[in-house]
Amino acid sequence: MSVSTLLTPETIEIPFQARTKRSALERLVEIAGRTWHVWSPDIVLAAMLEREELMSTAFDEGIAIPHTRNPLPNALGASVIALGVASKGIPFGGGRKLTDVFFLVLCQDTRTHLHILARLGRLARTPNFLDHLREAESAEDAWQFISDTEHSL
Repeated sequence: MSVSTLLTPETIEIPFQARTKRSALERLVEIAGRTWHVWSPDIVLAAMLEREELMSTAFDEGIAIPHTRNPLPNALGASVIALGVASKGIPFGGGRKLTDVFFLVLCQDTRTHLHILARLGRLARTPNFLDHLREAESAEDAWQFISDTEHSL
């Protein structure tokens, strides 16, 4: 399972329309819902907020990978990833850094959940990966870049 198979141009928003942590999570769920695979957005949002209370999913590099603590097979029709790239960073983590790249990971099973989180971590550590995403002018450009990078790993 690859990131680019669960992420589509339809589930990418550039520029990402959020200004607060809560609005970012709400917007990501809404974007993922475009696929019709998010059956219970309220349950998904509550699970994400609960996960964020335990520990932020934001990293100092300006990326956050919000996800639920456990897979939600009854709230999802299929696993899905959404991406938002904001033109300005927002306070998302507990630190002083702002976040401008957001990957929402929603999976139906633990194996896919862990695989996708590991894959996104590897992509994020690829030199210039985040810079290229920040420079993407459209959802299609961002998706193509992610797909190409993933296939080169």
